[in-house]
Amino acid sequence: MGCLAADFLAALGLFTRLPLQWLEKHAAGVDLRRSVRVWPLTGGLIGALTACAMWLGYAVHLPPAVSAICAVMMQLLVTGGLHEDGLADSADGMVGGRTVERRLEIMRDSRIGSYGTLALCSVVALRCACIASLPVSCLFPSLILAGSLSRAAILLELKWGKPARQDGLASALFPLSSRPFAAALLTTLLLAVLLIPANEIITSFAAALLTTTLTHRFSIKKIGGFTGDILGAEAVLAELAVLVTLTSFNG
Repeated sequence: MGCLAADFLAALGLFTRLPLQWLEKHAAGVDLRRSVRVWPLTGGLIGALTACAMWLGYAVHLPPAVSAICAVMMQLLVTGGLHEDGLADSADGMVGGRTVERRLEIMRDSRIGSYGTLALCSVVALRCACIASLPVSCLFPSLILAGSLSRAAILLELKWGKPARQDGLASALFPLSSRPFAAALLTTLLLAVLLIPANEIITSFAAALLTTTLTHRFSIKKIGGFTGDILGAEAVLAELAVLVTLTSFNG
């Protein structure tokens, strides 16, 4: 029980800005590599909180677009925009830099450039549009699955790829242990089976897998591996791919 609490403490501390003092007293020693087994559940929790915010918007009779913008703002407050920051840095570095060294240097720059701004605005706008298009009955299943698959996408990159740098959080997670990785994927699949129909499961997983594969290949070509920013970008893009797919079924 203490190990499970420690895993959730590590995952929630990494992916959210939620207060976790209540969890610390139950946790054993934190092991970040072991904690990956609960990453999809943590992503699902973030998706559920986003769905709650959207549902509350409907409950007070806000229009779908306004409710969706409020829900995404709440999501960004919960997560601190961690993955979105990675997406913006990745877009600036991989599109704007001419050499591997320069691309990595740009990705470490805390300032945001034109490519990052365009990527960030496009992704957030499309996320809002997808959430606004989903019927109320599909909000929780769709957002929970999208959140879960987005964190599973990070694990696929950690399993397939190699760090582009020898320092940083991304390299600290490498190589990924097989048992926590398998548990995380099994959890994601179980959530999908419980939440959505079979045909939507296949398409959603295929969309997340395709997005992650393309980003993986692009990062290998541009910087020779992954960084924390690349992992964040893959999470954002996988979540968006799943939301677009589920919107096409239910919107």
